[in-house]
Amino acid sequence: MAAPSLRARRGVLTLRATRSVELMRDGLHRTDMAGAAKSFLLGEAKWFGSDHLPSRLPHEVEAPDSWNGWRRQRLKPGLVGFLFPAAWSAFLLAAGLIPMLLHASGHGIGMDLQLGLILIGGAFVLLWLGALRISLNQIEGSPAKMLIWNLVRVESVLFGVLIWIVYNQPVGWLAVLALLIFIPLWLSHVVRIATVLAWPPARWLLPIAHVDVGLSTIDAKWVSESKRWARRPLARRLVNPGEMGDTRLEMVLFGVREGNQDFIAIHLVHPSGMILDPFVGPSIGTSRPFSHLGPTFSDVPNVVSIHEEIGTPPVSPVVAEWPSSLDSKTNEEE
Repeated sequence: MAAPSLRARRGVLTLRATRSVELMRDGLHRTDMAGAAKSFLLGEAKWFGSDHLPSRLPHEVEAPDSWNGWRRQRLKPGLVGFLFPAAWSAFLLAAGLIPMLLHASGHGIGMDLQLGLILIGGAFVLLWLGALRISLNQIEGSPAKMLIWNLVRVESVLFGVLIWIVYNQPVGWLAVLALLIFIPLWLSHVVRIATVLAWPPARWLLPIAHVDVGLSTIDAKWVSESKRWARRPLARRLVNPGEMGDTRLEMVLFGVREGNQDFIAIHLVHPSGMILDPFVGPSIGTSRPFSHLGPTFSDVPNVVSIHEEIGTPPVSPVVAEWPSSLDSKTNEEE
């Protein structure tokens, strides 16, 4: 009886080794297909501080009927990743600002002027680098857009002027005023970045059965960049200020492949390059941090305007059935 038991154990070991090879080939956990399938659309439980993946989050709403067959793919939220650089940024700002304020008012502790300015400047640089890092880790993120969105602003000119004032006149009421202005300037950067990162990131996917997705007859508002499906941007639509809020957005039709299935995806892209979920409820306006100041600094879209102006999908391809291993609705029923 000992020999069959040994052979059975060897069989288990062989099966596990095969599954490990499959994991290396396509990136899916064959030993836990349900968990791998859910993570494709619903994300990862750790993103939401939970032990399980909810099929619906409080802010999520269904797409209009014209988007039948499309599914939401949640992307990794970026706000949590911004907490660490923001905390260190606050520390650097205080470490440089407090001694320099005392020095400017005539009660200094002897901090070197250049060191103080480096600490203050480092506080802002940490915020920019934190946002840049999140952009690098996002699907189809654009670090260049994030950097431009943060730096090409009137506030950047003000930052340079304040540095120049403090460097050339470190003592006196003008230096004190300049140093105090750094505080609301720093807060505006925190509010601006955190508000965008707090908007739920997601894109919408549709499985297709043929590479000809109808790009030759695409909606007139869209500009085609390809003749047929490929794993890259296929078409774009610029959303002018006033259509979905006070900011300029971009909708991108994108080609995606997962396993052996081809998809088309719709990305609603913020000027910072972040991908925003277009179908969220009005509650997102009150649940995000800095709900009153955030829209002023961050150019976030208007939820109601998105639902009214987003319209129908730009193409009507031959639709394939959702693979049962990837469809979150099928997995929930099971």
